[in-house]
Amino acid sequence: MKKLLIVLTIILLAINVQAQKKNTPEAKAEKISKEMQTVLAFDQTSYESVYALQLKHFTKEKELKATSNDDKEALKAGKKEIMQAMNLQLKELLGKEEIQKWQAHVKAKKKKKDTPKA
Repeated sequence: MKKLLIVLTIILLAINVQAQKKNTPEAKAEKISKEMQTVLAFDQTSYESVYALQLKHFTKEKELKATSNDDKEALKAGKKEIMQAMNLQLKELLGKEEIQKWQAHVKAKKKKKDTPKA
């Protein structure tokens, strides 16, 4: 019985650690950068630049959440500002055509997610 309890505790801790890894700025930046690389078919150099930009974005967002003190309006405005700056930098980095292609992908993905399943 004791062994079973120890094994369950270890499993729960492992799951918790795995869940926390998914929410780090690094994990988020990697996920989006890899998806962008797949959709836009760019090289490793572009991937690294996009990753660095995404990482900067998610790090700023995390810092903003930590300092917002539950002020939802300030958080929303701060996130919007951070997103606009990142989008501008992405446009400079990738070009207008690639950004349009990415935005079409995101829009299609969101539409697919929002469509109710029958």
